[in-house]
Amino acid sequence: MRGTTRQKYLHLLVLAVMWLALTNLAPSAALAQLSYVARFELEKPQYMAGEPIFCKFVLRNTGNRVLAFRYRSPSRVLIHDAEQEPDFRVTDARGQRLPDPAPQPCGGTQGTVVYGFVALPPGQTQSERWLLNQWARFHGPGSFRVRAERRLALFETDPKTGKFAERPAAFASALDELDFKLEASTPARLRAAFAPYLAQIQDAKERDPAEAVMVVTTLPQPFLLAPLVAMTKPAKPQRWDRREALTGMARLGTPPAWQEIVKVARGAAPESGSANSRDDSLRSYAVLLLAEKADPAFLPVLLGMLDRSTEPVRGDVLHALGFFSGTGASQALFDHLHSPQVADRMNSILGLRNLGTRETVPALLAMLRDAEPQVRGVANFALESVTGHKEGSATSPEEASRLADRWHDWWREHGGNFSPARPTACHDW
Repeated sequence: MRGTTRQKYLHLLVLAVMWLALTNLAPSAALAQLSYVARFELEKPQYMAGEPIFCKFVLRNTGNRVLAFRYRSPSRVLIHDAEQEPDFRVTDARGQRLPDPAPQPCGGTQGTVVYGFVALPPGQTQSERWLLNQWARFHGPGSFRVRAERRLALFETDPKTGKFAERPAAFASALDELDFKLEASTPARLRAAFAPYLAQIQDAKERDPAEAVMVVTTLPQPFLLAPLVAMTKPAKPQRWDRREALTGMARLGTPPAWQEIVKVARGAAPESGSANSRDDSLRSYAVLLLAEKADPAFLPVLLGMLDRSTEPVRGDVLHALGFFSGTGASQALFDHLHSPQVADRMNSILGLRNLGTRETVPALLAMLRDAEPQVRGVANFALESVTGHKEGSATSPEEASRLADRWHDWWREHGGNFSPARPTACHDW
């Protein structure tokens, strides 16, 4: 009996040592000590067409340790493979996926996401509301299903430092399929649905109206135009990026909305606020939206702004002209290649790059011999973008001359049958 007891004791001791080793060497062994529940849920089973639809992510700490995760304002990120982000796919009654209304920025994905840590004590629940309309464009009433998925990194405190560990302790995964219906709406009912969000925006005491701003700029209605115009005006404190209001107007897309964007771009309309004429960032963004819309009616507006604008708005106008196929736009760009201002020449080259036609290549080749190295560098970049061909780079006047020769040789060989690729449609709204 004594020997058997000793053997059992040694066996248990070996198992304990192995368990400790596995706990230290394999993080997965420690994950079982954490406990949580993660799920998605809709706030109600039926909505009105045009109404904000929120899908809520709920995380409950069912263990006995404090957990933390990265948290941010729940607006959609355009980086599709970004960690932590939810993924929503909405289908109609026939199983067809609804179109994705996400912007397609002409300059590539812009901006970053700033995360903060939120601690979740045992027994507590944290929820985030995600505006489903950012992932699906609803055209009218019907029955729909959303497939909601997320994999969220969870962190716990380091026993030695008392701070949250740098590496995740686990990943909370949620995958749910939820059904809901849209019914027909009326202007009066929609006004009532948006009233709480407008109240948050108009209440100066509301310090964080981010969700309300997201709603009115993602789902603009004609009756929201006046509030959107008011949101472009400066305020103290400034509780949102005023460019978001311009984005909302572009999404609304009505002629009055575009006229308000024109006023901001010009920067001189008293009804839009005289401060707009001094806000280059706001004006530049308005110019970008006009360019991406590329309505020929906006071309005279931009051409008229050239002589009255200074940098950086002037440069943005030259970039914008490249989105218009009319002869007036291309002629203005060709003319400004001869400007005594270096910035004008560089921005005209970038405008021709946006235009991307076969006729722009000879002018870009000529700019490879400009007296300014910055201009030559931008011309080389523009040629690479338009043609899809590369001839290297240059760091000295001698190398620049040889680079220009190589480009001219390439064009003589390939220019006869060259056809530039059609640029992909893009917009920031």
